[in-house]
Amino acid sequence: MPMRIADTRIRQFVSTQQSSPAPRISDANVIDLLAAVGDGSRHSFDSAKAALTKPGITRAQQFELAKAGLSKSEKSDLGQLLDQSGLAMDVGAKNFLEALLGRAPLQETFGPLTITGDQKNGIQGLAKPGQIIEAINLTTAPAGRLHLTDTQVIGTADASGKFSGTMPDVREGDMIRLRTRAADGSTSDWLTIQAKGLETSDTRNAVVNLERMDLAATATGVSVTHNTGRPISEPGAQLRFVNVRTGEKVDVTANQNGSIPEGLTLPGKAGDEFKVSVSDGKNNTTHASVTGSLKVPGGSTGIVGVDLPDPKMHAHELNADGTPKYKLERFTGPLFVNEPTPGDVRQGAIGNCYFPAAMAAVAHTSPAALKDMIKQNADGTYTVRFYENGNKSRPVEVKVDGDLYVRSFGGPIYGGSLGGPTTKDQMELWVPLIEKAYAQWKGSYDTIGNGGSAGRVMSEVLGRSQSYEWVSAGSEQRLFDRIQRDIARGVPVAAGTHGTDQSARYTNTGVYANHAYSVLGVEEKNGEKFVKLRNPWGQSEYGNDGKNDGFFSLPLSKFTELYASLYVLN
Repeated sequence: MPMRIADTRIRQFVSTQQSSPAPRISDANVIDLLAAVGDGSRHSFDSAKAALTKPGITRAQQFELAKAGLSKSEKSDLGQLLDQSGLAMDVGAKNFLEALLGRAPLQETFGPLTITGDQKNGIQGLAKPGQIIEAINLTTAPAGRLHLTDTQVIGTADASGKFSGTMPDVREGDMIRLRTRAADGSTSDWLTIQAKGLETSDTRNAVVNLERMDLAATATGVSVTHNTGRPISEPGAQLRFVNVRTGEKVDVTANQNGSIPEGLTLPGKAGDEFKVSVSDGKNNTTHASVTGSLKVPGGSTGIVGVDLPDPKMHAHELNADGTPKYKLERFTGPLFVNEPTPGDVRQGAIGNCYFPAAMAAVAHTSPAALKDMIKQNADGTYTVRFYENGNKSRPVEVKVDGDLYVRSFGGPIYGGSLGGPTTKDQMELWVPLIEKAYAQWKGSYDTIGNGGSAGRVMSEVLGRSQSYEWVSAGSEQRLFDRIQRDIARGVPVAAGTHGTDQSARYTNTGVYANHAYSVLGVEEKNGEKFVKLRNPWGQSEYGNDGKNDGFFSLPLSKFTELYASLYVLN
């Protein structure tokens, strides 16, 4: 008996599915059916769908919204879908339809997942047997150098499809993003849930990462842009921008990816400063607590004293006419605060991970060499010495001033220092100034910002010839012995991962393809060998030690799986 679907939206949905190469009512597209029955006098289809997909909405709330608009004829349509359509259905989608018809109770563990109890039971739900469950905390992610896809595995579905898992440092109100991954690497759609039942109330406000935003003066105001691959704040958070000069306020809401609206323009001009605050709707609702400020490039730079030529910016940071998008600021902080350490080093916005990885490796084994290679001159400038081709008989001296290109939040756009103040008059300067001198020597930030060799940098800093070893399974003991021997005699070591064509092997590891790392040593614990490493980002690492400082220990067998080469000096 042919189906006779009365509701136009439901009929369109069925037609679309029947013409699809893989027709299916899934946990994702069932939302269109819920919106179709949830529309009516109170909601249009579009407003119903927007309400159904609001970040943090529970499965029970979705059900009640759909049920409130369900008519008698729509009940008949859903019954035909269940009994006559022959369409394959995800278990969660089928349960939604059965529950709307009163055939079954609504199951909270299907579809959008929930965090229950006091987290002793963690995140529970259903998936296809054998699938792993990936998750990222979008409330805490903006504070780290995390992409939206930098997930961790929290569980695996058993033979019946049930899973249970936990995440570190989850609090009441946190926004958690999850998906499933099958053995063939395919993934489900993302689901966003809100942690509940862990505490008496939501006490952790959303954060906003000012380093990810850039302001620019335009003919119509001040444009705000950022890399949408990384969240600025949690979904649904309200960001407030206040122009310090005029007092004008602009409020915007972060979307489901934690991004600001595309094409955002603020009232202002070059040189203006904006105070930025954030509220998750429960904390800091008056915006009395300000996160920090952003400045629009332009106006006076305030540079005084000797002004030397600066290396040209990377091509990505240049306007169409070749002028820089960012302004220079004069930094006057100390060259060194105590001894140089690997934790001082932070990679900037260009693709030169090899350089900060090399500098952190040298800081680990040869801090005195770094203090010897850069000197402050009587006129306030600095002289940095390198060795051409790693030959100590061919020193190269490069003279630079303290001017650094800065982002809207005030910190250097390229290499910077961690672990201390970041203001112009207090930030430790050895990292960005040595990098600036290297860019001046090689030609520009663009020249050094498109990949390179950590071994070559270590060679040019210490005046020793370089070499490298391939990393492969079966070479574990040789690599362990080599690293142990070199670090013990004060020789820096760095390592590189495989290229982006092998990105799949890095899924959920916290290690990144086509990336250089400092090697800080080896250790053996409980009979297992480990390699100690540091990510030059100063964030994002293997494992979950709760520190997110870039330092981590990797099992030796995992090291040979994830790394392709070892950079050493002779």
